[in-house]
Amino acid sequence: MIKKETESDLDQEEDLVEEKPEEANEEAVEELDEEVSLEAQVEDLNDKLLRAQAEVQNVRRVAGQEITKARLFGVESLVREFMSVGDNLLRALSSCEEESDNSLIKEGLELTLRSFEGSLETAGVIPINPEGEIFDPEKHEAISVVEDDKKEANTVVEVIQRGFTIQNRILRPAKVVVTKKSDKK
Repeated sequence: MIKKETESDLDQEEDLVEEKPEEANEEAVEELDEEVSLEAQVEDLNDKLLRAQAEVQNVRRVAGQEITKARLFGVESLVREFMSVGDNLLRALSSCEEESDNSLIKEGLELTLRSFEGSLETAGVIPINPEGEIFDPEKHEAISVVEDDKKEANTVVEVIQRGFTIQNRILRPAKVVVTKKSDKK
């Protein structure tokens, strides 16, 4: 009887031993499947990352090209505007040689100045001529101060050099002479 019990115990152990490797194999297969699945995900994510980086580089390259084109074409249209101003100046110089009447030269130069200002306006550049206005340090640069009791303090009395704005930004401040009240009381 002891022998039968021992044999049955051995059979049960063999069954257990047989079951364990099968379960271990299944677990190992599942782990391998998970590893393969994770590796596939990593490869997929790496591929997506490389594609995204390439896309960013392409966008940067195209944006750089667009900026360069915009600068070139912007300068081109401005240069065309100033070519006509140069032509007018050449005409004014040639009229100096032909005519001795200064009024014609003055008229030609005034026309050239108007042409120049029109070209600037076409490009969005507006002159600042603040004579008689209150001094604004954002738009004006005080070159000199004069005493004048007749005018309000900080009034622009003379414009030494006009300023210019472009798209409501100061391109160059106007250089001005400003009043102040006299120190005598």
